Amino acid sequence: MTRKKAQPQKNSTKIRKSIMSAALNVAARSPWEFVSLIEIADFASLSVDEVISVFPSKSDIFAAIIDELDTHVESVVQNYDEDTPVRDRLFDVLMERIEIANQNRDAHISLFKSFGWTRDDTCADIKILKSSMVRMAKCAGLETDGLFGAAYVTGLSIAYVWVLCTWVKDTSSDLGKTMAELDKTLGRIEMVKSMVQSYAARTRSDP
Repeated sequence: MTRKKAQPQKNSTKIRKSIMSAALNVAARSPWEFVSLIEIADFASLSVDEVISVFPSKSDIFAAIIDELDTHVESVVQNYDEDTPVRDRLFDVLMERIEIANQNRDAHISLFKSFGWTRDDTCADIKILKSSMVRMAKCAGLETDGLFGAAYVTGLSIAYVWVLCTWVKDTSSDLGKTMAELDKTLGRIEMVKSMVQSYAARTRSDP
C-alpha cells in the first residue's frame, strides 16, 4: 500500500496576521459593523472556511486586533520611572496607544465607531475595553486589584472613550487636541480619586 505524502501545513501565524491585516484594510474603507467575513477572506485571498478556522467570528478578529495593539504598547512601554507622577505615566501610556492606533487611523476609527453596535456586541466590547485599560494601567504601574482598583479601571475606561471622541475629530499631525483632552480628563480622574480616597480615610478613622 502506497502512503500519501503528508501535505505541508500552512503557517497558522502567517494566516492569522494576514486575516487581521485584511480586516484592518477592509475596516478602513467600510464601517466595521457592516464588514463581512467574506470581504475579509477575499481581501486576504483565503476561503471563508480558512478564516473561520482561525477566527470563528468577526468579534474574535476585533479582539485579536485590540490585543495586538495593547501588546505593542506593552513592548514599547516596558519600564516606568517610579519617580514620575502616576498621572504623567498614564498619559504617556495612553498617548502611546492612541499614536499606534493612529498609524491605521481610518481602520481604528471604524472599529471605535462600531462600539456597542448591538446589545451582544456592547457586552463583549465593554469587556475588551476594560481588559485593555487594565493592561494600560499596569504599564503605568497602577494597582488594578480590589474594589478601588476595579472602580478606577471603570472610570479610566469611560474617560478613554471620551478622549477617543476627540481623537476621531483631531486630524492634526501632532494630535494636539487629543493630548490636551487626555491631560484634562486624567486630571479629572485624579481629582475624583483623591476625593474618594479622602472619604475612605475619614470613614476608617471614624469611631
